[in-house]
Amino acid sequence: MSKMQQEKQIAQRVTLVGAFWDAVLGIAKIIAGWLSQSQALVADGIHSLSDLVTDLFVLIAANNARQAPDKNHPYGHLRFETLTTVILGVVLIVVATGIVFEAFNTELSPTVTWYGLAAVVLTIVVKEAIFHYTHRAGKKIGSKLLIANAWHSRSDALSSVAVLAGLAGVYFGYDWADKAASVIVGILIGKIAVEMIWDNVKELVDTAPDPKTIEQIRDTAASLKNVMAPHDIRARSMAGKIFLDMHIHVPAHATVSEGHYLSDLVVYTIKKAHPQVQDVMVHVDTDDHIQSDTLNHESTGRPPALQLPARDQVLADLGFMLRSHREYIDIDRTQLHYLNKTLNIHLIGNATKAPSQDLTKLTNSVLFDLQNIPYGKDHKVLWQFD
Repeated sequence: MSKMQQEKQIAQRVTLVGAFWDAVLGIAKIIAGWLSQSQALVADGIHSLSDLVTDLFVLIAANNARQAPDKNHPYGHLRFETLTTVILGVVLIVVATGIVFEAFNTELSPTVTWYGLAAVVLTIVVKEAIFHYTHRAGKKIGSKLLIANAWHSRSDALSSVAVLAGLAGVYFGYDWADKAASVIVGILIGKIAVEMIWDNVKELVDTAPDPKTIEQIRDTAASLKNVMAPHDIRARSMAGKIFLDMHIHVPAHATVSEGHYLSDLVVYTIKKAHPQVQDVMVHVDTDDHIQSDTLNHESTGRPPALQLPARDQVLADLGFMLRSHREYIDIDRTQLHYLNKTLNIHLIGNATKAPSQDLTKLTNSVLFDLQNIPYGKDHKVLWQFD
């Protein structure tokens, strides 16, 4: 079973448990509120039932968001979860507005009953337990939607505390306390909804994750041997997961395969140390100085490093200039080192095919014919023996 499937199962199981208790507590509080004519208790019951709607959103999002990437969604479907969280926030604002509106448009006189108090106390205990259960699962799988739903559960517990205070006020003869508590419930829900919407809208427009998190990721990459100066780090969030692009600096004469190995090592180490990182794209810089021009989008000219010719042009030039050495110089295996804004050419010579055993003399002859090449410096001939 893939990691995404495991996360989906966790989200579904946790949400179904929460939905069961939302239904039980919501119905219990509405009945108790209706019998005792407590507007705040009825509002709190509606709040609990509204959690069923958000639970349904979470179930749908958990099923869709953690599907494998496909042709139309190469980065996966995690943004479905982000979008669903925004919708959840809008629903909560509607609920909050309705509760506050109802508080100023009813003339019911509430009474304090034992069953009303029992429903409120039970809600506080159960919803706080659901908060910890859901929040822990959300942290485990890195789901911002699940964490948001956990806080929604805690808002139910907090609003029930407000209702309890309102009922206490009614018991002591302050009927207005019930309405005040109802308004507080609405304000609490609205505050959580606005924060939820704002956080996830920032994610939808690719706002960078917390700078502290990025710095920790940078330190993790820099801790590896032969990986230096991680820079030009760009990151985006999707439903609590981080998708990362970064440059690393490796030893100047590292081979292509060594650079690939080091980039894979960086990816593995970062994902192991930071489970919230879903994907890392590493660009390898092999220059003797740090290249840091990725974020400079104003320049439209050709970068200095690309002023030099590409491999096909270099090999064509070498084939012409070294035509008298083709029997023992393997042009196709030439190593090109683009370092310090110049080009170092390392030619591969087959010593067993050389016309002379004096390899020093042959090297000088090859380099003499190569001296008129219009680019590069510090060229070498590397001799191999079969």
